[in-house]
Amino acid sequence: MRALLAPLLLLAACAAPPALPEGESPLAINPARSAQIEAAPRLTVMIPGALASVDIFAPTNHWAARGHGLAYYRFPGMDGLPLDHQLSITGAAEEIARFARRYPDKDLTLVGYSAGGAIALEAAALLAPRPVTVAAISPSPEHAGGMETILRGAGDVISAATRAERFTRKAIWDEYWKTLLYGRNNRADPGFSEQIATLSAEHAPQISNPSPALVRAHSASLRRWELSEGADLSHARIGFFVGLEDPVFSTRQTDALRRRAGGGRLIGFADDGHLLLLTRKSLFAHVLRFVEAAP
Repeated sequence: MRALLAPLLLLAACAAPPALPEGESPLAINPARSAQIEAAPRLTVMIPGALASVDIFAPTNHWAARGHGLAYYRFPGMDGLPLDHQLSITGAAEEIARFARRYPDKDLTLVGYSAGGAIALEAAALLAPRPVTVAAISPSPEHAGGMETILRGAGDVISAATRAERFTRKAIWDEYWKTLLYGRNNRADPGFSEQIATLSAEHAPQISNPSPALVRAHSASLRRWELSEGADLSHARIGFFVGLEDPVFSTRQTDALRRRAGGGRLIGFADDGHLLLLTRKSLFAHVLRFVEAAP
């Protein structure tokens, strides 16, 4: 797993990369996985977030034995996809919807993390009236949270800079990453120092300082995104899985997105931040129960 999120305030305003080359699909399905999808009664599409590999969904591999045909959407510059185009939230949603329509008789689930949550909601709206279950984990609100998120992020990066041993992007990023785990309040709480140190050491080889080009490619569309006008999600069961100490997107922002989507269940985890996938080991067990619950 690579870096999971970049401070939005660090995004540079410059020319966007070109559109995705024709014929290059982010939904790379090898023959073995294609056969498994064909045979499974369920189709489950996993969508990572900005700067995240599909490896973040490794804990769900066993879902295949429960009848889930697992497919994964790749972001530019990740998982073998070239960094030669810009992620489009609506474009990704359209591609996932086209893929899902190839399997009209399967139970459909979309699992999205952060920016992937926005993509999952858009794709679900495009698939109306087909029943679909959406699990949005730490989902991005509209416009990536706008100025509210930018200002909070600026404060967190400044705090990270004061803690960093050296004033370098990598050193500051490493400190900021710790805030993403359990939030700014718990970052300063000695009671969380051991958990933060353990996770930081465990994931140190995978924590990278993302390049500006990668950040731009993954985030430009997200900053412009808002749920499509007239989007119908009445056919969708939606669960919003959030850390109640998320320093990036507040619970209030997530609840606003939930209401904008027409409802859904808000499932909060006390003391966790934006990186629920790392801090809450039981996260995907909770997601699976929601996905497989009777309508």
